[in-house]
Amino acid sequence: MHLSLQARYGQATVVTISFAHPAPPTHVVHEKREAQLDKWSKRDVKLNRDAIIPLSIGLTQRNLERGYELLMDVSHPESSNYGKHWSMQKIKETFAPSVETITAVKQWLIESGIAHERIQSSKSLTWLKVNATVEEAESLLKTEYFIYTNANTGKDHLACDDYSVPASIRHHIDLITPTIHFDATVRQKKQRRDLQGRSLKVHPVSQAHPNPNAVPQPAVTYNLANCYTYVTPDCLRALYNFTNGTLALSSYGIVEYTPQAFLQTDLNLFYANLARQIPSATGPTIDLIDGAVVQTTSKSFDYNGESDLDLEYAIALVYPQKVTLYQTGDTVEGASFNNFLDAIDGSYCTSGGGDDAIYDGIYPDTASGGYKGAETCGAFAPASVISTSYGYNEADLSAAYQTRQCNEYMKLGLAGVTFLYSSGDYGVAGNGGQCCTKAKCAGGTYNSGTTGTFNPSFPATCPYITAVGATQIKPNTAVTATAPEEACQTVIYSGGGFSNVFAMPSYQSSAVATYFTSHKPTFTATQYNNSQTVRGYPDVAANGANYVVAVDGALSLVYGTSASAPTFGAIITLINEERIKAGKSAVGFINPTIYANPAAFNDIVTGGNQGCGTAGFTSVAGWDPVTGLGTPNYTKLLAVFSALP
Repeated sequence: MHLSLQARYGQATVVTISFAHPAPPTHVVHEKREAQLDKWSKRDVKLNRDAIIPLSIGLTQRNLERGYELLMDVSHPESSNYGKHWSMQKIKETFAPSVETITAVKQWLIESGIAHERIQSSKSLTWLKVNATVEEAESLLKTEYFIYTNANTGKDHLACDDYSVPASIRHHIDLITPTIHFDATVRQKKQRRDLQGRSLKVHPVSQAHPNPNAVPQPAVTYNLANCYTYVTPDCLRALYNFTNGTLALSSYGIVEYTPQAFLQTDLNLFYANLARQIPSATGPTIDLIDGAVVQTTSKSFDYNGESDLDLEYAIALVYPQKVTLYQTGDTVEGASFNNFLDAIDGSYCTSGGGDDAIYDGIYPDTASGGYKGAETCGAFAPASVISTSYGYNEADLSAAYQTRQCNEYMKLGLAGVTFLYSSGDYGVAGNGGQCCTKAKCAGGTYNSGTTGTFNPSFPATCPYITAVGATQIKPNTAVTATAPEEACQTVIYSGGGFSNVFAMPSYQSSAVATYFTSHKPTFTATQYNNSQTVRGYPDVAANGANYVVAVDGALSLVYGTSASAPTFGAIITLINEERIKAGKSAVGFINPTIYANPAAFNDIVTGGNQGCGTAGFTSVAGWDPVTGLGTPNYTKLLAVFSALP
């Protein structure tokens, strides 16, 4: 998140000379930035020695090493405890830091000259916060802070190159912020073409026009015969073998980040054309997080396209089930995935100061016009299925930051929540088509994307979420044909590949091993992590091309895994409805079950996900890093999950 340097860190003026504090023999480097990101430049100024830095110390939680085992116990189809999800209180108690950890870190702070009354604890006791002067922080962490300027935005941020902690307590600390981390922007993953301008050059998101030149409503007849040109809810039902919803027994959540916002008039236009069983004025249940607003002041595809797409298809596919919109962040500070997670899990909320001031929105927001209330902490219940169409590159974030967030998805899986994330729209490249300059994206430096190392997406690589890639209907092919789809190669390319951060989970080890045995790519270890020991993604896929979406009063075509994720989420929601009707639980974390039942998917065997100057990976028989296990067959998936307790 963008911060006010003056408000948060004091004036960046030269008032005294300071030197880095070398780590003594009793200290060890805890985190270090291996290379400088191209978009950041270090300014030749010194911070005021009395400026305040809001240090947040993430404490090591108990039982995280058992997290995978515990999640499998309630999620694996062969477990006798399948579906016996945990309460949030049990989760909190199981993973809370030990008294030993809290005491050891507090003692270190006190012995370093930080008075006990200055140390604050988060409600979950997972973070400690200290407002320290620059002098104190540099001495405490044996480092030196600098001001870095983002070349793209001109915004200043505070960071250091590395920091150290006493070796004796390192195992008690996950990470400390602000330190080595840099700003990363949440990006929506979708692109659009106007219906009338199909022969024109594709308009990327940043160039979308406020009022696209859409054809008059009667000029296009939407039916199953032209789904390869215009994808509608009926096309998706035909593709994936499901019908209109009839129940309202479960819950489905869509997450959006301000200033992205839906327009009710767009939803009404969509219903009138493509979902006439839904009454006009039907909208989502809205949960506002951290001063969020569903703003209607700024209207264009860039502001309304994502939310309109997500909600129109989520609502149309699960109606009469209500859909919850988690609108997150104010119009000034914005928000991150962590801000959303704070709002649905009080044990993750860092009210005492746990969110990362660089990555996350910090509330109250001191900026002019910002939300002045306290951060939203555990105020809303998580829906049974939650779909998010935004993402980062792994290389944008530190491994510690990603691991901590990924573990939160594990905990929410224990609670019975299915998390879906779009896998990305640039094939093997990262957001914006950027590729890395070094093997395994070491240092996080990017190039223009014409060459380089493949750039994996996060949270898609987290083993505790389900990553959704994209397909398209083959040209001039009926939706009722055998194998009507291929990997998406129109406007966007399905994000997929292998993590540089997360180890391979056992639930996908057999599928990935088969892929490498039968279809091992010829790319080098410099181009991607070919160790065969890391998480592969996506897990599944759904159509992501030619969606007819009402945006800003006109119908447009939208492309992306942004469309795929809410579609797949709707199918899981319909399965939950049937399980709840039968007196069973929601399915929760689905990956162990779907990997154990690949026959419940339509295998995608053609197409690829080009990027970084290569053809990318190729869709093949079985799991692949383009479309995962394939697209869902609702009837078969329902049978699989209905057979479980």
